[in-house]
Amino acid sequence: MRPHPLFLCVLMFISSTAVAAPGKPLERVNDQRTYMQGKRNAVQDSINETSTPDQLREAAARFEDLIVELDQPAMRDLANGSTYLRAERLNNLIPLAEVYLRLGMKDKALEALEQSQRSIWLPIEFDKAPAFKSLRNEPRFAAINSRARLGTTIFDTPARAAGYREKLSVEERIAGLSLFWHEARQNFVYFDHVSNLDWNKVYLDYLPKVMAARNTREYYDVLMQLAPLLQDGHTNIYPPDKLTSKYYSRPPIRTALIEDKVVVVQVSSPSLEKIIKIGDEIIAIDGKPTKAYAQQNVAPFVSSSTPQDKIVRIYTYQLLAGDAVKPVHLSLAGSDGSQRNVSVRRSSYSDVVKQPEFEFKLLKGNIAYIALDHFESDAGVQAFEKAWPAIQKAAALIIDVRNNGGGSTEFGYQILRHLTNKPIIGSRSYVRLGDPVIRAQHGNSVSWLRLDGYVDERARNAQVFTNPVAVLSGPRSFSAAEDFLVAFDQLQRGLIVGEASGGSTGQPLTFDLPGGGMARICVKRDTYQDGREFVGKGVIPQIEARPTLQSVRTGDDPVLAAALLALAR
Repeated sequence: MRPHPLFLCVLMFISSTAVAAPGKPLERVNDQRTYMQGKRNAVQDSINETSTPDQLREAAARFEDLIVELDQPAMRDLANGSTYLRAERLNNLIPLAEVYLRLGMKDKALEALEQSQRSIWLPIEFDKAPAFKSLRNEPRFAAINSRARLGTTIFDTPARAAGYREKLSVEERIAGLSLFWHEARQNFVYFDHVSNLDWNKVYLDYLPKVMAARNTREYYDVLMQLAPLLQDGHTNIYPPDKLTSKYYSRPPIRTALIEDKVVVVQVSSPSLEKIIKIGDEIIAIDGKPTKAYAQQNVAPFVSSSTPQDKIVRIYTYQLLAGDAVKPVHLSLAGSDGSQRNVSVRRSSYSDVVKQPEFEFKLLKGNIAYIALDHFESDAGVQAFEKAWPAIQKAAALIIDVRNNGGGSTEFGYQILRHLTNKPIIGSRSYVRLGDPVIRAQHGNSVSWLRLDGYVDERARNAQVFTNPVAVLSGPRSFSAAEDFLVAFDQLQRGLIVGEASGGSTGQPLTFDLPGGGMARICVKRDTYQDGREFVGKGVIPQIEARPTLQSVRTGDDPVLAAALLALAR
């Protein structure tokens, strides 16, 4: 009997191969987790739709033994730090309830379902499952279903039903502020990065501001300046979709702060290339000196974890963003020093040339180069595997994640599996442990729960690349790209070359806000396995290199050149 769809969400990403033998603490948790999963899978595989009552009774007894084993103090202690090991109790109780029903033991089935809710009220629709059809008229079953929905009821927000309106009531505006402030107070994991911030005073300061907002646009003008106070790249407030074009429209130009000058580094429209050139310096925007404009119009809305992350967000991502119907006026200085003024539309370009993704090429000396531009899908993994025959024959490999803004960490680990037969170990993670009993007995405090870290337990690749490897990083390497950098660094597989990464990763908690906006708050704290911090600092390269104004204008790549020199040595 395979896992029921009701609890497949609990089983996602969990290996079913049984292992034993305790080792180091992290390995012991993962080994025990995998071992228990293997035993449970063996019970489920022993029965099917044609199983006899004796076979079902034997399966029920084995499920009960597993639950007793999971309830032992030593196992509970291990489970406290492992999401998946804690889930094993639930994963045994629900199929046990199903077995009991097939044996006609209705009370025992209800008891098993009730037990499953003593550790978590998961939003499972028990009443829609065919396996539990015979329980639908039972009052105890109705109570079970009611509890299952309580999480959604408690944590849902009225914003979801309201949607976008041009004006919100003062009560709705206050509710949105209160929701974000409360979720941050309860769950945000980096208050120590803003230790001088009085979060309670912030709430009082923003109350009159949101109350005075005359419409939804003004409300989000205020609210979007709240999240940046927490100085975290994974903690943001976004406007409703209806207002996106008012905030985020920008011409197909990429700029950067290089050698203290704001420089055009990419133009993706042939029509714009006629008036704006790569290497042009932007000396003024809408009549204001560029840096003054940035500090007044952009910086207050930037959520960032590090100085380098803030610079990228101000001078690359958000500098020219604004209302789609309003052109942006630029004063430019060319490479020859000549100055000119241009007016640029923020939208409606029909000739935008999309930049190629996942570039692969062989460089001089048979050195393979591949750019992994994002981990939002498995496209980067596919590109790597397509290039794998050539990579295998290369003398060295360069992986470029300088433009990788993240996505799913797992895709980065899939790349790493081609580079080593050693276990791939990710970050060490912590969450805040909200225990009101501790506060009631011992006063206000912040407690931390260490989660089970990522340890790759999959079968190793038959062939791996064993020649030298360098990874190119920079401040635009963010989130899942930094998880990739940390795991690569801990493998000691090669060099990281370039600049410090953006310094922000973690698990954001996402929720809706009144008027159709959305917020997220970082609720998972990550470090190296040895405790070194990289959030708020960035992953530091072994060899530092960065672009210069001259390299932008000549088309050279000093970071790639530094990596090639290091590999040659």
